[in-house]
This record gives sequence, C-alpha cells and structure tokens, in this order.
Amino acid sequence: MSDIDSRSNSNYKDDKFGIVIDSGSSGSRIQIYKWIDPKTQLKSSDLEILKSPPKITQEKEWTKKISPGISTYNTNKKIKQIWSNHYSELMRFAEKIIPVEKHSETPVFVLSTAGMRLLPKNTQSKILSETCSSIRENTNFLLPNCDDFVQIIDGSTEGIYGWLGLNYLMGQFKNYDTKQANHESIGFMDMGGASTQIAFVPSSEEQIKKHNNDLSKVLLRNIDGQTQTWDVFVATWLGFGANEARKRFIQQLINLALVNQEELQGHLNDPCLPKGATLDYDYEGKTYKINGVGNYEMCIKSIYPLLMKSIPCDDEPCLFNGIHGPKLDFEKDKFVGISEYWYTANDIFHSGGEYDYKGFNIKVKEYCESKWDDILKNSNGGDYSGLDPDKFLKDACFKASWVMNILHEGFELPRIGFELNSDKEQDKDSQDVTNKHVPFKSADSVEGEELSWTLGKILLFASSQIDPTDKQPLDIGIYPSEISGKSFVPGGVINNKSHLSEDDSDDERDGELGHFIYSITFFFLLAFFIYSFGSRHFGRWKGKLKRIHVPIEIRRRANVVVSKIPGLEKFANNFAIYQQLEQDYNLEEGVGASPSVESSPKQATGDASVLRTRSAIGLDQGYDDSSSGGSNGKSKHFNPRVNNFINKPFVVPKKNSFYQFSENNSRESLSRSVSNSSLARSKMP
Repeated sequence: MSDIDSRSNSNYKDDKFGIVIDSGSSGSRIQIYKWIDPKTQLKSSDLEILKSPPKITQEKEWTKKISPGISTYNTNKKIKQIWSNHYSELMRFAEKIIPVEKHSETPVFVLSTAGMRLLPKNTQSKILSETCSSIRENTNFLLPNCDDFVQIIDGSTEGIYGWLGLNYLMGQFKNYDTKQANHESIGFMDMGGASTQIAFVPSSEEQIKKHNNDLSKVLLRNIDGQTQTWDVFVATWLGFGANEARKRFIQQLINLALVNQEELQGHLNDPCLPKGATLDYDYEGKTYKINGVGNYEMCIKSIYPLLMKSIPCDDEPCLFNGIHGPKLDFEKDKFVGISEYWYTANDIFHSGGEYDYKGFNIKVKEYCESKWDDILKNSNGGDYSGLDPDKFLKDACFKASWVMNILHEGFELPRIGFELNSDKEQDKDSQDVTNKHVPFKSADSVEGEELSWTLGKILLFASSQIDPTDKQPLDIGIYPSEISGKSFVPGGVINNKSHLSEDDSDDERDGELGHFIYSITFFFLLAFFIYSFGSRHFGRWKGKLKRIHVPIEIRRRANVVVSKIPGLEKFANNFAIYQQLEQDYNLEEGVGASPSVESSPKQATGDASVLRTRSAIGLDQGYDDSSSGGSNGKSKHFNPRVNNFINKPFVVPKKNSFYQFSENNSRESLSRSVSNSSLARSKMP
C-alpha cells in the first residue's frame, strides 16, 4: 500500500499528479510524479519557494516497466492489442497510486523514442491513435488532445528533457533572479545503444551571442509567476550510441579486409575483443568468425574514424560528424553523463562518478589485454556486477574505448592537466588527482533520485500551469533554434485549450465545421464551373487533373472536422494517412545517419541488443534483493558495489567556488536576455 492509500482525502487536496510513460525500444516505463498546487504557495514567505519552479517529488515505488516496446506492435492485429497487452498494466498501476478523486485532473503523457522513430509513418500513426483512444476509453486520466500528449519525440527534445531533469535535481533552478544576468547550469550527456546526445548552456555571454541561432530557448515559470529563460545548445547523433558504434566498427573491419581479398578466408582479428574471445557476426548474408587479439592501442586508433571528424560543417567549431556548435570550455563548463557513460565505467571498471582519465585508461587497457578465460574467472568470482559475459563483457573493451573517444576526440575534453595554467604546475601535480578540478562525472542518480528525462517533461508541464505575472507572457516550453526548422514544444496545452468549457468547445467545433462547409461549397462550385464551361477541353485536362494537389494544411483542417462527424471516420483516416506519407521527420542531426540504424536487433554477438538499465541487469539503486526485496515485506540490503558518486561535489581549485553545489551558494552563470518578439515568431500557431 502506498502512502497515498493510507491518507485521508483532505491530506492530498492540494497535491497535483502527473504521469509520463517512456515508450522506448525495449519496453515502456511509467513514472508517476507529484507536486503541490502552486496557487497554495503564493502566500509563502519563503523566497526560495517563490523564486523556484514547482517542487516535483516521486516515491521509489512509483515506477514500473514492462516489455517489449510498443514498436513491436507493428501489425493491424497487434495494434488492437496495445491496450490489453501493454498499457492496461501500466495504467492500472497508476490508478492504485493516484487517488481516484485526482484521476480526472492528472495528465498522462505517452512519449515514444528510438524504436518508434524507425517504423513506417502509417504504422506510427495507427499505434499512436490506438494508444490515445484506448487510454481515453479505459481510464479517467486527463488526455485533452492526442497530438501533444501521445507522440514520438526526437533526440533533441529528449536531450533537453534530460538537461532539465539533471539541473532540477542539482538545484540549478532554485532562487532564480530574473534581474540577474548570469545563472549557472550543468551540461548533460547521454549515450544509449543507438544514439548519443549533449545539451548544455555555453559558459560565456560571448559564446551565447555568437551561437544565438544554434541555441534553443527553454522557458520555465517560478511559483511567483516570473519566467526563467535558458539558452541551451542540444545535438544528437543517431548511430553513435554504444551498440550501433560497435556494429559499425565490426563492419569497418570486414570491409577493410575485403579490400585486399574478395573472399575472407579463416578468421578476422578484432583488437577491441579480449584475447581468446570469439564471436560470430552476420553481415550481408554471410557469417564471419571474429577472434579477439586484445590490442588496446590498436583498438583506440581503429575506433577514431567512426567519429567522422573529417566531415566538414557549416561553421567552426565542429564537434563531430559535421555538427557545428559552441566550443566546450572545460575549465568552466561541467557535465554529467548518464546511461552508457555510467554503466561501463561503474559496473565493469568500478570507476563511476568523478572522471579521472589516467586511472580509467589504466583499467581499460588492463581489461582489453586480458585473456578471455581470466575475465570469465573474475566474472564468476563476483567482478563486473554479475553482467552476462556474452551480452556485455565481450563488448566492454570497445564500449569503454568508445566512451573515451567521444569525450576526448569528439567533445575535446582534455585528458589531463586541463585545470593547470603551466607545464611546470602540470608536472608538479600530475600524479595527484584528488584535488583537481573535475569537469565530467558519470551518474545514474542525484541524491537518491533517479536521473530520467521524464522528470524534465513533467517539470515543464507543472511550470506551465502557473499563472504568469509578465505583461506579455510567453508559453512555457522549448523554442527550438532558428536553424533547426523544428516546431515549438509546449510544456502543457497551448493557450489552455484543455480547459475550454463545454460550450466553448462546441463553439470551436461549430466554427471549424462552418469553415469546412464553406470550403466544400467553394470546391463544388469550382468543379461545376470546370465541368460546364470546359468540357470541350476535358480531354486535354484528363491527365492533368490526376495531379491536382490539395495543400496539406487544408487536408489537415478538413481531417480534424470530418473525424468528428459520425460515419465519416474512414474518410478522415484516409486524409490522415495521406498526410503522414508526405511528412518528412528529420529526427536526428548530423551527416550520414542511416535510417536503418537500430533496425537490426542484433549485437556483434548475435544476441538481442540490450541497453543496460537498473532493472535489466539487476541493479537497484545501491540495494540488492538477496532478501527477496521489499515486495514481501523484507528489507533490502545495501550493496556497496553500486555507488552514488553524484553526491560528491565537483572538486574545486583554490580560490574558486565555481564548482560547489551547496544550495546556499550564490550562483553566477549566463546572460538570459531574450527578446519577446524573436521568441514569438517561433511559437506554434
């Protein structure tokens, strides 16, 4: 029984709830959040509360994951089973936690990521439509419109949500003074199985002005109604995640070998595979035998071309794969990396948290050049967090090397000595890493709170529900950069359409219907004119009429209205399908991103591609289930191998408090000057 189940109704009358379902490639995870109604906090005398966005809380048991991902529901028969076989379990879980009286005002967001992006547009549309309609029909939760609440998000949006969640947990949004020019923030890095992202605020006002067209505007709202504005650079690389990079690396080995001989004989050597390890790899209809030779130096050098640093971008500086962005200043900027940055470093090399290149490099080199039999023996002895050898340990050398390549060659993080001003100082202190400024950490939680991009989404929504005090308020959400060509991502429902009264909604529908009837009448008159006065020329027009193109905006508006008229649902569906076929989803940035990446479910080992999560590999926030966990009443035991390094502060050089994370510290960071007129131009209609 949750805490809410045992409380009286009067105890949660001021509580607000929100649901975010992360529907990824391997499964769907529901996250339930709670915050206090901002209206009840306006009379607070605590300035920290007033000058901060809503405080979001989540109990540890308020999350649940099911498999497989909804992208596997890719046939008409399976689509009809999405509710019964998939979302019903998650929504029933939410109904037991959230009080019944709160269901009708609790929003539910279903946001799909990598797996859904690769399906045909028609299949995507059907899955999203069935998901939305089934949740509406079978629950009382708030889902005012499908477009904003049930959708596929691109990598850039996912990256900014992650940046929001990280900085919220690190306390960067507290005590936001709108009169202050600079505000400090933390950069966010995420590496999954298929893609990698980065999101950060440049550390200098000069960089912000120089790269203004490259920056997204992220708006939050404080309890007192004042608006927080952040200039965030975000980039995503499809095909540069750990699993996809591993596939590209092996394919590179095969293609290079085939240059010298048409048919490979015997075995192919892999410098990133431990000595004595073997694997079979299927490529273009053939199976290749690959032997590990465990040569770390050769592995690092062979990986570098995968970054595609040689591809030019429009303007300097360039990161990699042709993507331009602000220069990362690691003497001032600080970053936290999640997912593969954490899993590889912590679970295999026990080096999670503050990143020390020299120490990590030594451990990776030792592992890569170890014999496979010794690695298996160490695994059986309890090393490597109990990870499956074939699924994870065979690829560990490559993934660790790939992480270092991304950090040092891709993002140009200096390997050592970046905090020193002279070679003499560097030589003096190079052996001491305990008192050095560390600009990068890996983590999976912050002070016990799970680090998830879903938190960023619900933070935007909760913030959007606060009444603004600005004279010309802007909608809360994400305003993409000018060069991205993407649309505004609202934090809530634009212009509060979800709060229209029944009469207002009827008026809006009637207005749409009137416009539709007017348009249909016009087209009939036009057709009659063509038929009556142009019949003699019809023969010449016959072939051309087939190519008459109805503008997509007219079809879209007609579809909205027709779908609401009983008996014309099929007609509306045809409009929707036609519209989907013409849309071009530019989901990921960079050059050379193949639309087929992620489409192959196999790793180099031939097993299903698995992105490690706490549940997937049996890790549970520093606790184990050796005593059967908490589900049957027994307490969990702390497991010392799972470390929450994020609680340690970034180490600060003398006479510099820039990296202290105490909530009482005053913060200085970046200019937040935003022109209302420039933002208004990028808003959705």
